[in-house]
Amino acid sequence: MNTEDLIKLLEETEDKLSIFVSEETFNKYEISIVELLDLISEFLKDEEILKLFNYSYFLELDGWTKSDIIGFISKENVLLQIINNDNIMNGIDKYQIIDIIKRLSDAEKQKILYNQNFIEKYQIVDSDFEDIISSLIEEAKIEVLRNIDLTTNKLHLANYNLVGLVENLSSNEAKYELLEIYKFEDYQITNILNTMDIKSISKFVGDNKKFIDLLDNKTQKEVIEDLVNSNLPIKDKREILASLKVEVKQSLDTTDYPEEFKTALNMKKVSNVSRNIILDLEKDPEEYYGLDNLISINPEEYTEEQRKKFIKICEICSNLQVENTVDDTKYLSTAREYKEAEEWIDSIINNLKPEYTKAQKLAVIDNAIGKKISYSPDFDTEVYNPRESRSLWKIISSGYGVCNGIAKVEQYILKRVGIESEIIGSGPHAFLKIKDIELPLANGEIVKGNTIVDPTWNLTSNRFGGKPNNFCISYEQARKNDVDRNGVDSECHKNDEKLQDAILNLDEKSLRQLYTSVGLADRNGEFPLKELKEKSVLLDKYYANEPEQNINKQFLLLSKVCPEFATCQNSSMSIISGILLYNKNLKFEKCCVNRVYDKADKEKRPVLYVYIASKELGKKFYYANKENGKFVELPQEEFLEKFECYDKDLELHKRT
Repeated sequence: MNTEDLIKLLEETEDKLSIFVSEETFNKYEISIVELLDLISEFLKDEEILKLFNYSYFLELDGWTKSDIIGFISKENVLLQIINNDNIMNGIDKYQIIDIIKRLSDAEKQKILYNQNFIEKYQIVDSDFEDIISSLIEEAKIEVLRNIDLTTNKLHLANYNLVGLVENLSSNEAKYELLEIYKFEDYQITNILNTMDIKSISKFVGDNKKFIDLLDNKTQKEVIEDLVNSNLPIKDKREILASLKVEVKQSLDTTDYPEEFKTALNMKKVSNVSRNIILDLEKDPEEYYGLDNLISINPEEYTEEQRKKFIKICEICSNLQVENTVDDTKYLSTAREYKEAEEWIDSIINNLKPEYTKAQKLAVIDNAIGKKISYSPDFDTEVYNPRESRSLWKIISSGYGVCNGIAKVEQYILKRVGIESEIIGSGPHAFLKIKDIELPLANGEIVKGNTIVDPTWNLTSNRFGGKPNNFCISYEQARKNDVDRNGVDSECHKNDEKLQDAILNLDEKSLRQLYTSVGLADRNGEFPLKELKEKSVLLDKYYANEPEQNINKQFLLLSKVCPEFATCQNSSMSIISGILLYNKNLKFEKCCVNRVYDKADKEKRPVLYVYIASKELGKKFYYANKENGKFVELPQEEFLEKFECYDKDLELHKRT
């Protein structure tokens, strides 16, 4: 019996399913799998096809054949029963499962996208989700894409999946909305923009001006023609016009353009692939109005006249970027920070007496930096920002920096007064080699050559009026200073190659005379810190039997000598631990001077604290209040409730 005989039997039989599931009947006929599939398609209804899988013969078919059989089903309720039946789905490949899902209604597809168990069971991944979402009608597709928690956190769609989905939308409004929702790379945004109409692109560029640079010449020109007559603010139009490629600028008919548009078009860019314009200080500063985002300039080599002109541009373009480099890396400051820093630098330089030697100028400048700048108190913590602590003008404005940033500040100022220096790195540290400087000795002799100044290691001394131990020292002396009282060598100044010629070493008497000559030490060569030490010792003697009063008076002395002690934490730590609480009558079992942060402060800004443990006082906790410039004592429970240690400090504590 052949297939035609079986067809005739099926046509004559009312219960057609009984023929398919009867092994005895089927064995009488010689038919292939292909012929079997054709017969199922022709003679069985959806519900009957589902019942086929109640029989082992059909259940044990290979995945390809089962998938073909399922392909004949059109009713959604039957398809849902099948994809939720593990026995039927066994052996069916994932991409065949995706094909089944794509045949479901949009509502059911969306249910599956939210069904984590189903997703995990069939190991559905981002490319599969992209296929499923692509099969939705536009409205449903947009609804899914709007749900960023679903697409990124649950379905883990990559940007390239999302970009493909957004590109294929027909609604420009939806594309615009999704561009605002997702953080796509610039090139991905450009790809999406290229699928939108000019009106939509113009609107997006108006809100996100930097993307004009990424458009091709034809699109740039069409966008400009649309934007010129739009309601976009003049400032924004100028930025977009100045950003155009040279060829596009040259192709525009500017006959009816207002003058402010023409001046923007006349701005030359650094290159066609850069947003930055070339700053011409000879132009009227007003011509740069609105072009803040196109200005990023390094003014380190500016003359005094150029700096004055640049400051005027900073006043007009408050959002421009000011660059400086440290170790061939670029760092950024704001226009406000540049102005504030330059005003401070000018105040230092302008107060240098004309008759001062380079050595005297060096002493004044190094001291001024110590008075103005502190070592970044959050260094080596989870919130430390390495870029901010090396941005030349930001350091001066904020008052915080780290060694190579502070060395950069001093080098910049020294160059302004004609003192040549080089930033030297030793691995863990950076400082200055001063070149070809004349140093006066106490015996009247003048020596000339190279020497070392470490502005960072001088910070505390300069802040509190102490003798700087790292000012005009030889390489030999610098290396001696690297070794602590326990004989441990930090190697902070080790650089044999670059420092062999740094042989000048200003002896103590000569240094004191130099600082006396510029008013930073008294006529006997004594530094102001001596008075602080003497007052601290007197307080210790007077309150020898009242340790709590002794501590409080020492803190009060600190606040009088240095009202800003709470914000120059590192220098204050050194003075507290090395002088104020180091007196002989203050006998502690433990004294810790460090930093913590207020748990309520999201920025985790450092707070100076002191912890003392003694037999007489028990455990004492104090923190430096930045608002009133005083130490505040808190009970242990309140202190622990209010403050938290930085992760790095906790790790250090565990190791020690």
